[in-house]
Amino acid sequence: MTLQDLSPAPTDCGPEERPSSVDAENVEAARRTSVTFYLSETLRNRARAAYRSTSSEEKDSSWSEMLNKALIAEVERREAEYNRGEVFAASAAPLTPGRPIGY
Repeated sequence: MTLQDLSPAPTDCGPEERPSSVDAENVEAARRTSVTFYLSETLRNRARAAYRSTSSEEKDSSWSEMLNKALIAEVERREAEYNRGEVFAASAAPLTPGRPIGY
């Protein structure tokens, strides 16, 4: 699935006239944002090699799409493990920077 798959079909009507069949969750999922984080050079190189070697077979449209798939898999695993498979409540509060104490 690509981000284009999640976007509503184009219409000639304005936003207030859009058909009610547009799923708000999918529209929200299609909005993109930039994320910056650190990872080891070894992991980055390993992931890039996996992407380059399999992107055609996996039908990844981009490096970002592969990273999105990996992140979604981990989020879904944690939702299943810790929240009965339900989506955790979202928050706009910023995350604490750095490594948590005790790790």
